[in-house]
Parts: sequence; structure tokens; C-alpha cells
Amino acid sequence: MDFFKGVRKILSGEIILEKLSKRKILYILLFFGLALLYVVNHFHGIYVYREINKSEERLEKLRAEDVAIQSELLKKTNRRNSVLKLLESKGSTLMESKTPPHKIIYDKRKTQRSRKDGKK
Repeated sequence: MDFFKGVRKILSGEIILEKLSKRKILYILLFFGLALLYVVNHFHGIYVYREINKSEERLEKLRAEDVAIQSELLKKTNRRNSVLKLLESKGSTLMESKTPPHKIIYDKRKTQRSRKDGKK
């Protein structure tokens, strides 16, 4: 009979309640809650870290795709020969200039001095 009373006390938790006061139980529950919060926070951090890595990988793929598309567009539109061929196919009479462009230099200081002196 004594054996069954002991088992019953263990299963019901009476032994713990006899040795511990209610105040100690509240501290144990607080500790358990904080430990649970710590574990949840850790797993959330791992989840966020993985999502950041996935986003960075997607961003790298999109950047590579962007560079490929830009290079294709440059090949099709910016090359001088392709522009000339396009003009010829449209029947345009425009021709490429044989002389290079000249740089026009304008000096503000000279014009301001001449205006101050009364010269125009």
C-alpha cells in the first residue's frame, strides 16, 4: 500500500509541491518561459538568415540576367555599323561624316572683360 501512495504522489506532483513553495514555482515557470522565448528567437533568426541568403542569390541571378540583356541591346542598337545598315535598309540618304567634330571653346572671362571695358 505504501508503494502505491509513493507512485501516486510522484505522478500527481505532490512531492514537488511539498518541497517547493509557490514562489519557487513561479520562478521556475518564468525561467521556462524565457528559455522557450530564447529558442523561438533562435529559430526565427535562422529563418531570417536563410531568407536573406535566398534573396541575395535571386538578386545575383537577376543582375547577371540584366547584364546579359543590356549587352544584347547594345549589340543591336549602339553599334555604328548596325545603325548604318538600318539607315540603308530604310532608304535614307544620310551619310557618315568624314571629318571629326570640332570642339567649340567659349571663354566667359574674355567676354566679361570686354563688356566692362565698353567693348562689344
